[in-house]
Amino acid sequence: MPKITFEDRAVAFIDVLGFKSVVENATGTNLNFLEELVATLEAAVPGLDGTVSSTVPKELIPKHISISDSIILSAPLASSKMSSYCGLSILIMRAIQLTHIFLAKGYLIRGGISIGQVWHTDSNIVGPAYQDAYLLETKTGSPRIELSEKAKEYWLQRNDGSNSMCLNYRERFMVNGLHDYYIQDGTHGVAEKAFKGYKNTIEQKIASEVVDSVQYKWWWFGEFLNSEIERNQFIVHT
Repeated sequence: MPKITFEDRAVAFIDVLGFKSVVENATGTNLNFLEELVATLEAAVPGLDGTVSSTVPKELIPKHISISDSIILSAPLASSKMSSYCGLSILIMRAIQLTHIFLAKGYLIRGGISIGQVWHTDSNIVGPAYQDAYLLETKTGSPRIELSEKAKEYWLQRNDGSNSMCLNYRERFMVNGLHDYYIQDGTHGVAEKAFKGYKNTIEQKIASEVVDSVQYKWWWFGEFLNSEIERNQFIVHT
């Protein structure tokens, strides 16, 4: 019988949209799409973990579980070993990185991030903070990663308005999944190139999608992309 020990952690529940239809169409050659998506789900977080400096204590690297189309992450909220450490910031960074990874492959993600008591092992996670993050994901209809009220307050207490990793967009406080600093490409003009590719993907998805609810999600994200292009004053040629 495992001994459950709760601790204060930041928790993210992230869902890959469109997974259901990929599974339903996974026959014949369409199986390749499912295999590619599952491979991305399984490799995304470990790949990001591999870029973490060896000076960071292992227990501060977010734990993760990947189940079907969902990724669950948690990290200690604070650390006595590193005074500057903020587990919420780490999860927000991860959420931004995952947004770029999946969008580059033609998928949107949606989720919730909360803070509070949780018990997280290599195979299970239990606690009110996890439940809050899960409920946030199920209740938000658009492809965004929202912060709970507690997480929002915690973030705003530690960051001024110049930190655009989180922002208010259409009356929701959410992760800025399009933050250009976390695009995994070091070449010149990376943001403009990435955003151009995202615009093309979104336009293709809107034009080819026959399900209204799915088409709306891509339209919504296209509007968010345009707002980020304008806010950053990027020049994106189509």
